[in-house]
Amino acid sequence: MFRSASTLSPMAAGPGSINTVSSDFWLANHLPGMQINGRMSAVRRFFCLFVTFDFLFTALFWAICILIESGGEYHALVDEIIQYNIKTSFFDIVMVASSRFTILLLFYALLHINHWWMVAITTALSCAFFIVKSLMYKWKSKSSQPFEVTLLLLSFFISWIEAWFVDFRVLPQEGRAMRVLEAATNCNQTESDPLLPRLERVRDYLSHYTETIGDFYSPMESPIGSDDEDEYNIPNAQKKQLSPEERELQTIAGEALQKSLEVLSSSGWKLEKESSHGDTIYSKLGPRGTKIYKLNSVVDVDPSILFDELTHRIENMPAWNKALTMAKVVQRVDNNTDVVHQIAAEGPSGMVTARDFVTVRRWKKSEDSWVSAAVSVTHKDEPPQKSIVRGENGPGCWVFRAIEGSGKKCSFQWLLDTDLKGWIPQYILDQALSYAMTDFMSCLRAHVLTLKAASASAAAAPSSHRRYAR
Repeated sequence: MFRSASTLSPMAAGPGSINTVSSDFWLANHLPGMQINGRMSAVRRFFCLFVTFDFLFTALFWAICILIESGGEYHALVDEIIQYNIKTSFFDIVMVASSRFTILLLFYALLHINHWWMVAITTALSCAFFIVKSLMYKWKSKSSQPFEVTLLLLSFFISWIEAWFVDFRVLPQEGRAMRVLEAATNCNQTESDPLLPRLERVRDYLSHYTETIGDFYSPMESPIGSDDEDEYNIPNAQKKQLSPEERELQTIAGEALQKSLEVLSSSGWKLEKESSHGDTIYSKLGPRGTKIYKLNSVVDVDPSILFDELTHRIENMPAWNKALTMAKVVQRVDNNTDVVHQIAAEGPSGMVTARDFVTVRRWKKSEDSWVSAAVSVTHKDEPPQKSIVRGENGPGCWVFRAIEGSGKKCSFQWLLDTDLKGWIPQYILDQALSYAMTDFMSCLRAHVLTLKAASASAAAAPSSHRRYAR
């Protein structure tokens, strides 16, 4: 699911609840999935409160059941815990609720995951236990049976409500809120789509956003389109009303930018290789279960120049990068998004044949850092060809940063998540991708020297011309 967010600037707060300010009422009421000023969305907060209610309600109901059966003897509560037995004690129902409470709040409140798998696991395990419990339990006096049966059935029912609420409320509403946010930040005219109502109100709210370099590595992504769209003008990429297909490409690219930065800053990387230039290549298993790679490097060039060269002059890349035989822009979506088609050359010694890739890219800038992200897409103008294998790239990115106190050197990071398709032994694939990354850096450094030489020649040309004129 596409999520965008930023570290939001505090707005002038008026009277309101502890969770919203007066200027946020419209968004909070109409878009419960919206994360107002970086806070948890209203729908997710309700789910967390419901999970807490589940635990407290179960514990209270259990205590009442035991006290009724024992005639108000409080030591019976202690006996249920100390002398626990699945056949005679109902305290395990409370422990199951406690486990759900701990796990669900950990993953959905603290880690803020955006998938149903964890609540599905807790619900499945809880229900399996309840079924086993009902078969093994030795039902006691008739007076207490209605309470015990009710507690068991309510716990079964509540666990299913939690699974339903995440899958049919939390995730869809947060996704809808992010689509509205995406549309609001990229739409230049009044939106007429009935599914995205009153976008001008959202755009007014977004005018209060600020962005810092920390957004690149915050757990929540800044709103796509919040950058200055004219900062890096692409020729012939004029502002226009985007089609549904173009909006979908924007969403896919924005999601790729967020996911790639999250993976890039995650832990668990293992050192694979270190070059003589100090480049380090790390690897780990990625979200798709395949091996992904991260390269850390330093390039002796201004980061803005390197960003411009790799992003806006991609069609010139085959001239200096021997790993590519063709690169072209297939479609320009907006001033920060396009679709490109690239053909990668055959690997060393013919271990890997040529591959082609069609990717949508999105880039942004914040202070002294730049990022360009990409992910594979299908495109009607570049269908797969029988003559070449179509590879698939997961979310990947390049990140460019200025290094303080080092002149104009650039800290360069590259996240590579690629599936070359076809049957390739893993050890050959590891060698091919590691080689491709180090070879790319060699070609890039050589190209940087060429750029510097051309820049120096251009700077010297006017003075030479003046000497010739005299």
